[in-house]
Amino acid sequence: MDSQDPYRVEYRHSLAELEDEVNKIMIEDCKIDACADLFLFRVLPFQSGTYQHEYYEYSAYSGYGFSNFLKSVPEEPKAAATEELRLNVDRVLPGLLDDYDGNILEHEKIKGRLDARWKGMDAYQKDGASKNSIPRSLVDILMEKQYRERAGLSDVSSDEKAAFTESCRQLQSIIEGEHATASFSCGGSIPIVLGDLQAPEVTRPASSPVSIFWSKGDDATARKLVLPLDESVPHTHPDTLRRLVVDCDPASFGRGEQDVIDPEYRRAGKINADQFATSFHPADFGILENLSQVLLPSISSETDNQLGFRKITAELYKLNVYSGPSGHFRKHVDTPRATNQIGSLVVCLPCPFKGGSLTVEHHGQKVEFDWSEKSETSIQWAAFYSDCEHEIETITHGDRVTLTYNLYVTEPLNVGVPSPMSIVDPKAYPAYSWIRNLLEQEEFMKDGGVLGIFCSHAYPHSSNLADLQLPRALKGADLVLYSVFRSLNIDVEVLPILEKDGHYCAEDPSLGITGTVPGEDEIAPNGRRRRSRFYMSEYDYDHSGTLQRFLGNGKKPWPNYVELLPSASPADYEDIDRRWKTLMLSRRVGGMQNMVENFATEELPAKVNSTHRNPGVQVGLSHRPYKTFNRGYERGLDEVIQSIWPVQYLPGVTWITGPKHEEMAFSQIAYGNEASIGTRYSCAAILAVVPPAEQRVGMLRQG
Repeated sequence: MDSQDPYRVEYRHSLAELEDEVNKIMIEDCKIDACADLFLFRVLPFQSGTYQHEYYEYSAYSGYGFSNFLKSVPEEPKAAATEELRLNVDRVLPGLLDDYDGNILEHEKIKGRLDARWKGMDAYQKDGASKNSIPRSLVDILMEKQYRERAGLSDVSSDEKAAFTESCRQLQSIIEGEHATASFSCGGSIPIVLGDLQAPEVTRPASSPVSIFWSKGDDATARKLVLPLDESVPHTHPDTLRRLVVDCDPASFGRGEQDVIDPEYRRAGKINADQFATSFHPADFGILENLSQVLLPSISSETDNQLGFRKITAELYKLNVYSGPSGHFRKHVDTPRATNQIGSLVVCLPCPFKGGSLTVEHHGQKVEFDWSEKSETSIQWAAFYSDCEHEIETITHGDRVTLTYNLYVTEPLNVGVPSPMSIVDPKAYPAYSWIRNLLEQEEFMKDGGVLGIFCSHAYPHSSNLADLQLPRALKGADLVLYSVFRSLNIDVEVLPILEKDGHYCAEDPSLGITGTVPGEDEIAPNGRRRRSRFYMSEYDYDHSGTLQRFLGNGKKPWPNYVELLPSASPADYEDIDRRWKTLMLSRRVGGMQNMVENFATEELPAKVNSTHRNPGVQVGLSHRPYKTFNRGYERGLDEVIQSIWPVQYLPGVTWITGPKHEEMAFSQIAYGNEASIGTRYSCAAILAVVPPAEQRVGMLRQG
């Protein structure tokens, strides 16, 4: 006590020292617990007597302790498991048993942890290993990051942290800025197959050669050209292509309300839609379905985005030919032909040429479509909004034959589940080059990590079909990001995040992230959030007593852990090194967040990058339909969550955007003097696993 102020406690240790001590104890406990878990896994099948696994949960509270349980295990399996336990402890914690010659099961530290772990084994006994689990790559990258931070092996300077925050801010701007990831363009390719399209070696959508039929003026005789070219038959001969070029009229362009022909501005040939026909139809290859997923959400209101029947249709407009050595079209913007026209689709047919790249610009972002390399063997396409500036660079050799379609928004009667993105090239998205360049920077996430992006659009992620629809039903910016990460060989998942008291992730003022859905962070006149949420008997126990005493007298703290980890498989138990790091990742230390947030002062400085300041997130193992339960009465959510809505607690995710659209995950009904209900919500999020810098080089080259 301070002699001047009897109510003021004098602290002799800082929060930084407390955190170092707690992390040291936590790592040691996790290592022992991993060894203890394997020991229990070995002996539990041999338990004898009347105590069965469904009784464990009750016995943990009735005084039937681990020592009594151990008496029911036969000596032979118990001895083998005990020897294995000693070997494992010696390996992961060398020196702990150096001065101990007794029975390892009676070692004070190990006995205490065995007893604590035994009381939590009922989940494994009842449910076995979870049918679903968080992807291994996601867990591994976070647990290594968390270990480095807790062990003091990660030293990030203030300048490095500032640079990283700025990169995250720019990525956030790309994702949800005024002109968002803004799927203003997309494109792809369809290979030409000369043989059987149904052959086993044809593993992606492909096309047979494309036919073009046209007539000229009053001549009713239709001419035919088949691409790609082949001198063996007349229809595919280069001379027939030359006839098509000759029959084209000069292409005009709009200047004000007039159509103008000016070879300096545009040098190309054209045939109007009423003068030709073609065997190629975009709808045959799923192009229009993909366009609907990518382009529609960026021009629609959120209400419109819920209307699954809104689709894009294409109307054939013109055939154009740009020939070398001078064919080109300077930068221009298309004139919409109707109020419901949203853009254009350009399809480049298989015919060899050099040069002629199509560049599309929109609000400072640019995408280039260079079709020359595959011009002889593939159909290539690009779609973009009507208000995009675009340009066709000079053709230096050959003939660039294209079909142009006007794209319209329609409202068909039949609704279908969108097809997977198998023909869209992610490199055609504006965000591709920016994200690739970011990942190529060695200083960005040098040790790896996980980028978290809450979905921009609403999806029925708590429906019976959620696992089938996601990620295939993603749209707009969400679809762009998912596709770009996948194309760069980045592991990416779409998973539900469970809220806790309305918060889905930690607040991050530097990125403007509140951690709540829009409107949920508003404060009512009584000082509470406008929509109060709770789960029956969910208590935030404050275990900061021993932590606070350490600040005053340095007495060793006794951390109390809250652990959210799915049920384990035999392989999980046997991999001791991964198991203890997974345990460390899934634990929160009771009271530590409260200490760091409320005690940090100049006199009690905390770590700049505290691992306890910002809580992690509760990630659902899979998408699951909304349900109601009667579990939870008189018990906290953390005690029953794995039985009703399995999650894993994951700290260390770098959130780029905040939550936007939530759905009810589950409700718990409690009975007493009055029936009551508590509801939990979830948000869908994209989680991208970024490998360490030295591993990314090869991956990005392959992407």
